[in-house]
Amino acid sequence: MVLLFLGFVWGSAFILMKRGLESFTALQVASLRLVFAGSVAVFFFVKFYKSLSSKDWLFLSLSGTLGNLIPAYLFASAGAEIPSSLSGAFNALTPFFALLAGVLLFSQLFKVRQVVGISIGLVGALALILSKSKTGIAFQYEYIFPCAKVTLAALLYGINVNIIKSKLGHLSPLVNSMVPLTLISVPALIIGLATGTHLRVMEPGTGFALLHIIVLGVVGSALSLIVFNRLVQKSTALFAASVTYLIPVFAYMWGIIDGEPIGFFQIGGMLLILGGITLTRK
Repeated sequence: MVLLFLGFVWGSAFILMKRGLESFTALQVASLRLVFAGSVAVFFFVKFYKSLSSKDWLFLSLSGTLGNLIPAYLFASAGAEIPSSLSGAFNALTPFFALLAGVLLFSQLFKVRQVVGISIGLVGALALILSKSKTGIAFQYEYIFPCAKVTLAALLYGINVNIIKSKLGHLSPLVNSMVPLTLISVPALIIGLATGTHLRVMEPGTGFALLHIIVLGVVGSALSLIVFNRLVQKSTALFAASVTYLIPVFAYMWGIIDGEPIGFFQIGGMLLILGGITLTRK
């Protein structure tokens, strides 16, 4: 149920970004998202910040930067150039990078079954990435650079989930979520002011887009991050990262509602993703 909840919330984030981009630039959408998330997180930050060590501050800052700040701008920028469902599909590369980072950077052990599950899910994700029509495989070359942005974001997510598991496991999910979000909301606020976001918000006709960004920040970043960090602590980093295999499923559902096509390749990809998640469980 937790995976389904996170998959739905984060899978819906791409359509929310798409709606936000109708009135705001990519930098403004990302900045607003993080500022709204930080406005919720700061109330918890005040309660916990005195109990943190200097080492905790280092890894919490790193977690916020790699897991929230940079990806938020990468996803918003890519969302302005590619379909929301495709952006969500590329995010499913996160478990692959989580496994790679865990082995190479954090000396994590893995099971053969987990590798098989990751591989199956990766095939399913690739099916979603490449199948942009009802009848076959297609890929547009102008998507290469924006897809590279989302791939970089997935890499950072993969590293971050290992940081949370290996370096911040002694802290509560609330601390691991709210402190990083509060810290990164400061540079996000500066970027937002520098790009005239505060002026754009006051213009008529932006209310509908702003509402979507508020939901994106409060629910899609702040509240869901608490749930995700708890999942990381209760399971393996790899299994927690496998939630991103559900993201393209929900992203494609929203894409269908928004007029994007679906066929056998997409359905087959979704089934492979679900099967891969099952194998990554301990």
